[in-house]
Amino acid sequence: MKRLGLGVLFFAWLYGGPFLLVVGLIRRTSTPYTPTPDVARAFGATTDALLTAGLVLNAALPLAGLLLAGWAGERGWRRHFGWSLGGMALLYLAVALFGSMATSTLIGHTPADQESAPPVGHCVPTSGGRGCPGG
Repeated sequence: MKRLGLGVLFFAWLYGGPFLLVVGLIRRTSTPYTPTPDVARAFGATTDALLTAGLVLNAALPLAGLLLAGWAGERGWRRHFGWSLGGMALLYLAVALFGSMATSTLIGHTPADQESAPPVGHCVPTSGGRGCPGG
């Protein structure tokens, strides 16, 4: 049973963490249809949650697996999780590279909404002697 649990933990790190990071990065670079500011904030919050969860799982699962494999006395799984620490560093390096190429921050970005500007309901005088129409 402990081997099954360590295997599930390893494959959750191997596929789950990168999946969340890829989905978060795709959402971050996409131009979503966000008609209102509230929808834009919700889209940004979901993207932030995906990226944060991917980064946390990328660090937590290999460390937890290494600790649990050491307690269980599983030399093979301890070796797998030891190598996964190198994979964790590579994933963080890739996310840092993508973050440096982005035009704004990866986490904390809210896309622009497509809500139209409200019509001007009052006269704004301009320079050059032209006043407001009608007086």
